[in-house]
Amino acid sequence: MSEIGILKIEKRENPGTRSSKQLRRAGYLPGNISSRGKDALAVSVKADELRRSLNTYGRNALFNLEIGDQTVTGMVKDIQLSPVKGNMLHVDFQEVSLSEEIRVDLDITLVGTEELEHRKLMALRQVDIITVRGLPQDIPNDIVVDLSNIDKVENVYLKDVEFPEGITPEGDLEQVLISVVDTQRIVEEEEGEEDEETVVEEVETEGEDN
Repeated sequence: MSEIGILKIEKRENPGTRSSKQLRRAGYLPGNISSRGKDALAVSVKADELRRSLNTYGRNALFNLEIGDQTVTGMVKDIQLSPVKGNMLHVDFQEVSLSEEIRVDLDITLVGTEELEHRKLMALRQVDIITVRGLPQDIPNDIVVDLSNIDKVENVYLKDVEFPEGITPEGDLEQVLISVVDTQRIVEEEEGEEDEETVVEEVETEGEDN
């Protein structure tokens, strides 16, 4: 079982746009805690503390959320970021049970790409995330796909990926995740496209001269 972090959470008595801006100026992040069968609870958390905790435990880590004299186990469900500065604007927590499976979208991390380059091959992602289910304490931060043993052009399917114990993928097992292609062929295709563009430009120029 992965280590559970601790986050001190405060209830928000008057949630709203104005109070959210005041919280951010004070170094806090507005948020909510969602629980099955309950209304969402408006809360706030110190932005720096949340950032440090995510860096320490990981994006899909479990946390004991301490709200006064009450403690609930939860995960970060979503973080809203500023489209301009990229800083955190809002966080959504999800209360979880250690005995009930959950569904999570996980990023795909590729390893072995340097070995592919030596073989004049390149990996093209067809999808960026994989949806899995499992107990909250078993959920990893990402799904690692090892490409180091691939030595020819081929596809990597969902069924080819090794998942951690207790983690089950959802979706079509025949879905293509990664396409390994020949870099030389890509170069030749790009050069061919450039030649075609040059011919078109020359034809257009001749047409203008006439």
